[in-house]
Amino acid sequence: MKKFIIGLFALVGFSAQAAVINISTDQASYNVGDTVTATVNLDVNALLAIGGTLPLISFDNTFIYDSTSLTYSDGSVTFGDSSGFTFLDGLFPTAPGMISVSSTGLLPFSWMLEMLGTQQLLAGTLELYTLNFSALSAVNDSLFDVSGSVLNSNGQQLQATTSSAQISITEVPAPSTGVLALLACFGMAVSRVKARR
Repeated sequence: MKKFIIGLFALVGFSAQAAVINISTDQASYNVGDTVTATVNLDVNALLAIGGTLPLISFDNTFIYDSTSLTYSDGSVTFGDSSGFTFLDGLFPTAPGMISVSSTGLLPFSWMLEMLGTQQLLAGTLELYTLNFSALSAVNDSLFDVSGSVLNSNGQQLQATTSSAQISITEVPAPSTGVLALLACFGMAVSRVKARR
């Protein structure tokens, strides 16, 4: 029985893969009206571990978010500088809460491909893109998710394992009427004192 349990743990340990594409946000909690920045990164080491090769020349993602609590800020996409994905950048809303993001680096010379592969390997983590959203309504858990593939210069396309990111959005409490009334009275008192001088 003991050998069976050890074998089961070994099997689970060997089959587990690190996420190749990761999503992170600049905060874990936001207020309604705040700007939420989601960054999508590619883990080069995790990609190499599942049999990918460098250099990567393009990616095609579907980015999913909760459209009831967030709205995409049009034109807010920024592509990462170190990735090499610099040409034919595209971002298309495909459905409520779903955005297609893609980019291709057009590198016609082999020495440029070698240089890009070295650059990507040394970077370890490539920032693919960032997107900004506006927080619309309070929610305990709002989820970001991304799926898609990356393509290398040899034509090898890899479906990348992904991770999700969760955030919470809270209402900003409105100041109470009593506090506002006290502030108004204090302001009138200060202005009367200044007027007498």
